[in-house]
Amino acid sequence: MSKELALSNSDQPKELSAASTLIPYRKDDTRSKYLSYLACGFSDEEALFVLRLNYSWLDLMRNDTVFADLETRIPDIRKELGREYAELDFLRNFRMVLEKDHRVLRKSLEMEVDEEGEPVELSPYEHQYLLKLRGAYTPQQLQLLEAVVSGDNGGLNFAEWVAQNADVIAMSQTKTIIARKQDG
Repeated sequence: MSKELALSNSDQPKELSAASTLIPYRKDDTRSKYLSYLACGFSDEEALFVLRLNYSWLDLMRNDTVFADLETRIPDIRKELGREYAELDFLRNFRMVLEKDHRVLRKSLEMEVDEEGEPVELSPYEHQYLLKLRGAYTPQQLQLLEAVVSGDNGGLNFAEWVAQNADVIAMSQTKTIIARKQDG
């Protein structure tokens, strides 16, 4: 297999697909994938690592004026996509939470059966999850959801909402610092 072997389209996160819509290369083109990773906030080193490329490949690509221009415009592309990514991630994660809720609720209503046709019991974890789940389905939560989906924040302070729902939300931040030795 080639060193330039990249993630297949089915393995590529949707965020990268969105970024590549602003990049004039085919989605399966390694240049497109590299620039898409940069647009998603990866450093050049991280993008090269994920795509199993090296700096000699990047140096070669930078000889192409179209590629070099796109690479210098990544901050603008990132700004254009920033809100779209945040919304996409939020909705994707929210959909997964709804799916989990659906599965636990089906099991709690004895709609899931084993091979003998007997209802599948909730695990202790699922029972605790179900108890917490009930608080998430209120008229106020529905109102917030409708506001988010419609794009009208209705006075929603996202930071405050996250603070109030810390038991439901998990966040992390990663910083990459590159230290270079100075000659002198």
